Formats: sequence, C-alpha cells, structure tokens
Amino acid sequence: MEIWKPIDKTDGKLEVSSYGRVRSFLRDGRILRVQPDKKGYLRLRVTLERQKRSYKIHRLVAQAFIPNPLRLEQVNHIDGDKSNNCVSNLEWASNIENAHHAISTGLWSGVYEASQKVDNARKTPISAINARTGERIRFESVSDAERHFNSRHISDVLNGKRQHVKGYCFERQEVMPDAVQHSMAAAAKTGRIYGTCGR
Repeated sequence: MEIWKPIDKTDGKLEVSSYGRVRSFLRDGRILRVQPDKKGYLRLRVTLERQKRSYKIHRLVAQAFIPNPLRLEQVNHIDGDKSNNCVSNLEWASNIENAHHAISTGLWSGVYEASQKVDNARKTPISAINARTGERIRFESVSDAERHFNSRHISDVLNGKRQHVKGYCFERQEVMPDAVQHSMAAAAKTGRIYGTCGR
C-alpha cells in the first residue's frame, strides 16, 4: 500500500510517498513530474512561496520513511537502480559504505564518469557578458565566476535554463594556446575583454 507523508519545510503543500512519488496540494494533489539529473538521480524542481527549490527523490523518501539514528549522510539504492525510489529499495549509508556498494554492483564506473563530466564542464573557461554594455569578463572556471558574482546559478545560464545572472549572460570559451593567453594578458592585465553580448 502506498503511504504518503508531508515533505519537511513545505507547510503540507508537498507530500512524498513510499513509492517515490510526489504530489502537490498547490494543484489539488496532482502528481508532480520528476527528471533525472546528470548523475541519473531523479530530481524534482518546484516553486514554493516564489522560491525555486530542488529535491532529490531518494533523499525525500529516506527522510520521510527511514529512521537514521546514526545520522548517516548517504542514501543508497539497494538494487543499484537510481530510478527505483521505493522505500524498500533505499537505506541510509556512510560515504564508505555507499562507495563499496557502488563498486560491488558495478555502478562506480558510471558514477565516476558522470562526476568527471560535470567536473570538467565546471573547469572550462567562461566569459561573463554585461547584457547592457557588452563588457566581457573572462574567468578560468565556473567556480571562479560563482565566487565573483556570489551566485550558484551561473551553470543554469550556461545550460540554457536561465538567461541572466545579475545582469550578465555567460558563455563557455575554448581553451587558448599559451602564446595567445600570454598576448591577451599583456594587453589586458585586468582580465577584462570588451565586446558585444551577442544574444
């Protein structure tokens, strides 16, 4: 039998079930659609009280239905299927236990490749373009830009989910040869390159 419980800090507006489904009482109890993230975990994105929130379904189920007296940090899919978020397929685990399980079930290579792909994308140089003036600022990585603008939404712009962050649009840059980088550094020691937004 499917059991429903309220999701913490949603004032009863969202509920998660023992089968891994989520329903919203903002829409008469309608079942909400979830999508896999880059690592294959099912994720829910929803707006509550004008704030965008993101939830991983397996964590919602575990938090609602599985006691965690040891305060373990990871939620493990017992059968290795990230789309199977039934409570019977989930368990709390330590980081080491989760890693051992991934290795024993053959999931580690897929997790590692997905993590490397995300990590490499974040290390790619990017440009921030002022949407009003066209001024460009080059950053060596997404993380550098996030620290500069104090925002975690720059990847959303790069992936087409948002248009701007704090008045800037962003685009990935090709890694330039050392000689070209040296020439640009000599011409613009501040790191600022001027052009047009092009969007």
